[in-house]
Amino acid sequence: MAIFVTSPVLIATCAVLALWLLHKVWLWFDYRLALKRNGCGEPPRYPHKDPIFGLDLFMQYMNGFKSGDFLDTNKRHYETYGKTFKANLFGTTFIKTIDPEVSKSFHSTSFNKFGLQPLRYEVSKNLFGNGIIVVDGPHWQHGRALIRSSFDIVHIANFEQLGRHVRHFLDLLPRDGSTIDLLPLFKRLILDTTSEFIFGESMNALSSPESSKDFMDAFAYAQRGTGIRAMLGRFKFLHRDKEWWKACKTVTDFADRHVEKAIARVEKGEVAGKDSNYLRLVDEMAKDTQDRLTLRSHILSVFSPAHDGAAIALSNITFTDCFSLAHRITPIATMNQRQCLESTVLPLGGGKAGQSPLYIQKGNIVEVNYRCMQLSKELWGGGAEEFRPERWQDIRPTWEYTPFGGGPRICPGLRLVYTESGYVTVMLLREFESLENRDPELQWKEEMRLTAQSKNGTLVGLVPENKSL
Repeated sequence: MAIFVTSPVLIATCAVLALWLLHKVWLWFDYRLALKRNGCGEPPRYPHKDPIFGLDLFMQYMNGFKSGDFLDTNKRHYETYGKTFKANLFGTTFIKTIDPEVSKSFHSTSFNKFGLQPLRYEVSKNLFGNGIIVVDGPHWQHGRALIRSSFDIVHIANFEQLGRHVRHFLDLLPRDGSTIDLLPLFKRLILDTTSEFIFGESMNALSSPESSKDFMDAFAYAQRGTGIRAMLGRFKFLHRDKEWWKACKTVTDFADRHVEKAIARVEKGEVAGKDSNYLRLVDEMAKDTQDRLTLRSHILSVFSPAHDGAAIALSNITFTDCFSLAHRITPIATMNQRQCLESTVLPLGGGKAGQSPLYIQKGNIVEVNYRCMQLSKELWGGGAEEFRPERWQDIRPTWEYTPFGGGPRICPGLRLVYTESGYVTVMLLREFESLENRDPELQWKEEMRLTAQSKNGTLVGLVPENKSL
């Protein structure tokens, strides 16, 4: 028995466990004192079966992730526990919310109190490096300024380039009313437009799908694996998928080749002038920095939301007046998480009704669920999930509608998504008289990666315009 008692491994394990428990007890006392000191109300708690590590909630999420029911699982939780509630995942306290006032503080008024780098960088660095979607502070500020200035120069609404790709896309659509899944075609279309916008060279995914298949498969796999790692958080080491590493390398190697070409063009003075209609985003960025890792990281940080945003947005809409409604019901980015960098008090969100101040401890993770917030009957009235575009004419939403985020970190590809989605939709309306849903499953199911897309694709029938009338 003495052997076991004096075992260095056992002693070290017991010491670590004791320190962890003491730390948790100290945090609890500090939290209770802060609530009283600041007059804050405690939000409802999720009733865990495993209150220590929260594995019961994690398993619910994983099952939903696999079945396409992850977002509805979250929605049921908010309907049960309120607009803001506390939960535990892997021993970390989460403040989960769909309260617009908390969202406003999170995105804007208390922006500097929350950071995403502690959550995203380690799980995403193999894919996005130190890009703006995974870092905070000076690195984010510099990258954001670099991308914004480059976006201002490059012609986002270059309809000559966009029109060429859209015409090719339209030529691939059946004219006999047969069922087609538009989602793969939308992805190939946006891959062509995005690659030309960023790199100056289209991948020609529409004309030669096999030539881009390896990249598209790798990109999708890398994103999905990164999403799983983000869900695992501090236990990301459990994600042991070798194929994910290969997929990330395929994507980064692709970006590296274009970065090298851009640097060579800048060094040779072969970059197009600002008055040209043929500008490359990567060239404009390479004028400001020739750090290869920085360029690759920021390029992929732009490429990911620009590619996914327009392709998935197109798969969720049928005509231009429905843009805002489509983004409300099926937003591309379903939620946003940031870690509290210093203990803070938000003016609202605490208590059962959410009307008391909300105290958030340093280290807590705040999660704003965009989709659940944008489907809340309390915020949007009865029939919140009904597709009624006419209601959009009478409302002016604020922080309850943030499909692209908000505040300083609002999605930089927002204009690009709306430009491409709007143009393609108008061209479809000109070409076809009607569009019929052919999906046998009427309930929308998601496939979760870093963004959410329809698990069943976009199965439709297209009826061509009668040109003889």
